[in-house]
Amino acid sequence: MEWHGAHVVVTGGSSGIGEASALAAARRGARLTLIARGAERLDAAATHIRASVPSAVVGVVAVDVSDQEAVTAALARAATDRGDVDVLVCSAGITRPGRFLELDDDVFRSMIDVDYYGTLWPVRAVAPGMVERGRGSIVGVASAAALVGVYGYSAYGAAKFAVRGLFESLRTELVPHGVHVGCAFPPDVETPMLAEEEP
Repeated sequence: MEWHGAHVVVTGGSSGIGEASALAAARRGARLTLIARGAERLDAAATHIRASVPSAVVGVVAVDVSDQEAVTAALARAATDRGDVDVLVCSAGITRPGRFLELDDDVFRSMIDVDYYGTLWPVRAVAPGMVERGRGSIVGVASAAALVGVYGYSAYGAAKFAVRGLFESLRTELVPHGVHVGCAFPPDVETPMLAEEEP
């Protein structure tokens, strides 16, 4: 695809894999919208990208990706400001390792809310427009824990398996309409999220 001038939206764009993906897109000349919950971290990521790529066009939107209405509104605003969304990278996510019998119910709910619904809602917001235009790319960031069950990751792994299932289904539905669908399955990556979970 032509990256120069493309509008790339990255959820979880304030750190880790999301920020690295955004920086790679900026280096190819893309216009960016970074989405995450924390405004300060978003601003810091945007500043870092602009320092690395002085010509970068970077917008930020602080929003909770588990809130469908807020996500839909944020993406509509981003499209108004920077054009139709050409690429969506769904990198927002949280993890909380722990043994199944020791985890609170809220942990399971939060994994689904952020990791699954926080991926689904942005896709639901941009996919119709991509299909209408006959082009676009949607990429989900799942996890190696979406490929095989991992001890101590029953809450996280189940949510990431759901992401995997969503993207495998989406690929067969959207590719005939000219929309690329991909899903990444990274193992442990040196990110703030990994640093928080290691203790």
